[in-house]
Amino acid sequence: MKAEARISGVGWRCIEAAAAFLTPLEREVVLGDLAETDRGAWRGLGDVVSLMALRQLALWKNWRPWAASAGLALPASLFLMGCSLAASGTVSHLLHEPTNGSLLWRSASRLFLLVSWAWMAGFAVGAVSRGTLWASMLGCCAPCFYCLSKWPGHGLSELQLFLFLMPGLWGAWRGRKHLRLGLGWALFLATMAMFTPLMWARGGWIYGCWLLWPGWYLAATAKRGPA
Repeated sequence: MKAEARISGVGWRCIEAAAAFLTPLEREVVLGDLAETDRGAWRGLGDVVSLMALRQLALWKNWRPWAASAGLALPASLFLMGCSLAASGTVSHLLHEPTNGSLLWRSASRLFLLVSWAWMAGFAVGAVSRGTLWASMLGCCAPCFYCLSKWPGHGLSELQLFLFLMPGLWGAWRGRKHLRLGLGWALFLATMAMFTPLMWARGGWIYGCWLLWPGWYLAATAKRGPA
């Protein structure tokens, strides 16, 4: 008799969902053991959750989860929300003055830097600590929800705060797939990171400086060869 027959369908699906946080080999072994024993849904789920918690605690003994979540995702999201608002503001002004060459250049450069910074931060988070990406996501979402709760409105859309999310998520997905970039791309992103203090003359540059270390980290760990 299969474990699915001994454990209710909902219980087995919960066990499988919890086991998804384990490595493929561990997941196969744990589900195989549960298939051979009759521990019940709650005990089986407890075993899987306990193992998952132990694996996660072991990961947090390393510097990587702390650097990815508290050292990058949290401060970078604050900075990138400000960049998103500034970039969307210049684009809105450009729609009213489409022939303004200076405004066109400012809009294009801000959008380009925003995409570069967000992708680089996301890639660094995914590459530095792939096993605790959930914590980095929480570190990114916390300031986003706070800013939304304090959002004044004044005819502005809340979506203007989150232009960085799509390139950031794209970068995080790529970071999980490829731990290292090619040297050329890594140096390009590190150079883009150097523009962060220059683009913000006021307090925002403090948060922007946090984007310096992931750029040079990616350059230091880049592949020495074709990407």
